[in-house]
Amino acid sequence: MFLWRKVGILGSGLCSAFVLHELLDRKDVFRVQAFSFWRSSNEEEEGQGLELKLVQIVFRHGARTPISRLPPSIEQATWSSDLVKTVPHTLIDYRVVSLDGRAQPPSPVEDSYQKHGPHKGGARWGQLTTLGQQQMFDLGQLLRKHYVENNRFIDPGYNPQQVYVRSTNIKRTVESARCVLAGLFGNSQSDREGPVVIQTSTAEEEIFYPNRENCQALRPLIKTAWGLLDTALPGYREDRLKLQHILGIQEARQFNIFGLRDELTARKAHDLPIPENLAALEDVVEQRATQCMAALVSGVEDGHSHALRLSTGPVINLLTQNMQRAQNSENCHKLHLYSGHDTTLIPLLKALGIFDDRWPPYAAHVTLELYQDAKKNNFVKVLYLEEEKQVQGCSAVLCPFEEFKEAMATVALSHKAFWENCKIDQKKASQITV
Repeated sequence: MFLWRKVGILGSGLCSAFVLHELLDRKDVFRVQAFSFWRSSNEEEEGQGLELKLVQIVFRHGARTPISRLPPSIEQATWSSDLVKTVPHTLIDYRVVSLDGRAQPPSPVEDSYQKHGPHKGGARWGQLTTLGQQQMFDLGQLLRKHYVENNRFIDPGYNPQQVYVRSTNIKRTVESARCVLAGLFGNSQSDREGPVVIQTSTAEEEIFYPNRENCQALRPLIKTAWGLLDTALPGYREDRLKLQHILGIQEARQFNIFGLRDELTARKAHDLPIPENLAALEDVVEQRATQCMAALVSGVEDGHSHALRLSTGPVINLLTQNMQRAQNSENCHKLHLYSGHDTTLIPLLKALGIFDDRWPPYAAHVTLELYQDAKKNNFVKVLYLEEEKQVQGCSAVLCPFEEFKEAMATVALSHKAFWENCKIDQKKASQITV
């Protein structure tokens, strides 16, 4: 029988015993227009004597074509050129460089998407669609309203001394960053000196998704958890067998429920037909995939597990260190934009203790704001999808920085500590197959 080929960053993983939550009927699409409110008004913040010092936003890319190849038993959707047309107002002059300012590094992940040829209809695998471009542009305009028009936190035109942009080295996330910048600053080049710079890492040192290819210690964690799948989650085996039967996949094969969810979500967002027998199980796929991914990136233990540290520890450390530097310096970037994936946000949300047991939609974003009062006391406010959240371990939504830092101490990993933790015995590593 056909073995479902994985093309994505994380293809298959484990599930563990998580409480089932009723899923709302929604598209995997973040609609900026749906949010008519914002955090505390500028006047209220000023009344409290708080000054906004730093804003960091970690966001998922916009809607895209699927990245996982379905079995031949499922009729392919037609991803035509009409669905991936470039949106003119999202175009800006930009260049992508490595973290040290050199030329853009190679992208083996992007290459892996394209080696099997295009989708039926001609679109690329994992390609940011017209819808996705507009979603990210809308997010940029929302940020402009908050931080340029209402707050006057940053200049109305792109200022490289104020704004830092980083993306994973994958085309859809780079293009998503471009669209956000176009919405935030417009696409006119008249007020800029040279192109906007987007920094990115090599695949070997990427930290903005669980890097199981190069963080070897993640592999045995995934393998062990995969073996617990059927017994750890009540009812999962029955659901898995039902779905595998529909897809024509042998029971002994590893079942890529993430790929199935990805396909259904992408089709639904773009109004493409979904096979009737799969449409009836759409909620089951959504629920099980979310449980599995949450467990895959955070493990089954209570608190901050080793799996979670390896999945997002260096990201937590980076965000915290940025806040530390911003407290005592006027020369830091004021706005940090990080363009990533659902697998960036899920472990981050788990680490913050604000994961809502729902898969982050396209254009979903986590915002971390740093405030300082007249006595130089510093506070952190975290928002997800525009809603203020109380971080686990914090006594209030407006969390004293030292309290926030202490709450994150069990998961944060410095760059050096992260890669030290990623090492495993090479002899054992050669025996691991995932």
